[in-house]
Amino acid sequence: MYKPEYRSKSNKLPVLSKQEIDDIGERFVAEFCPQALTSPCAIDIDMFAQDYLGLNQDFQYLSHNGIYLGMMVFHDTDSVIVYNPAEHEADYISATARTIIIDNGLLDEKQEHRYRFTMGHEAAHDILHSAYFHHAYNPDQMTLFGAMPVAQTVQCRIDSSKQPTKTAKWTNNDWMEFQANRLSSAILMPISAVRMIADSEKPHHDVTRAAGCVYQVSKTFNVSLQASEIRLRDLNALNGISKLAIQEELSLFAY
Repeated sequence: MYKPEYRSKSNKLPVLSKQEIDDIGERFVAEFCPQALTSPCAIDIDMFAQDYLGLNQDFQYLSHNGIYLGMMVFHDTDSVIVYNPAEHEADYISATARTIIIDNGLLDEKQEHRYRFTMGHEAAHDILHSAYFHHAYNPDQMTLFGAMPVAQTVQCRIDSSKQPTKTAKWTNNDWMEFQANRLSSAILMPISAVRMIADSEKPHHDVTRAAGCVYQVSKTFNVSLQASEIRLRDLNALNGISKLAIQEELSLFAY
């Protein structure tokens, strides 16, 4: 199995550019589903995470209000905090190392895109951040409440809008969330396959073509329109086309 090599800080936090993360995603797809790079299609993210990476999967309510979408467990533990809706209270469950826990709310059919991106995001944590969490892990160091050793899990929030805009102010967690988001996009929407669609659709010509390209990427890779547009903008395929104009044009599409 492909194992990416990259620079790291002394605490094992990866130091990666956007291009380097895209290249890592491309290498994984080339090994897991090579045909997707020549005939763009949706990546089976469950098979990638469980069969290819060897990760375990569990489903729980991670909070009472859906604020957490997923969690990556890095060490065996019997102290994962979840929400018990029957008792309306927090509870503890056991989980083995390398387990992805997905919030039950994402099992709704309407949440398929968010589910797929979350699976990719948590798998990306395993790929990129296992060394960081193993380096930081101290089984004798307990949290304030005495429940869970530090650095056993990473919980991923639904809302990342509070992340500082200037990277100089980013925490280690901010960097890890950015890297996991980027690698999830790179696996679900491989850069060469997205460019293949963009080259065909020529989205920079006008807003109608731009919206059509966003729609085509969304349908081809089974991702949300938002994820599709972000990916295309990251690849400079929508230069000169405003977000508002694309949103207005997409509203005319039949879904």
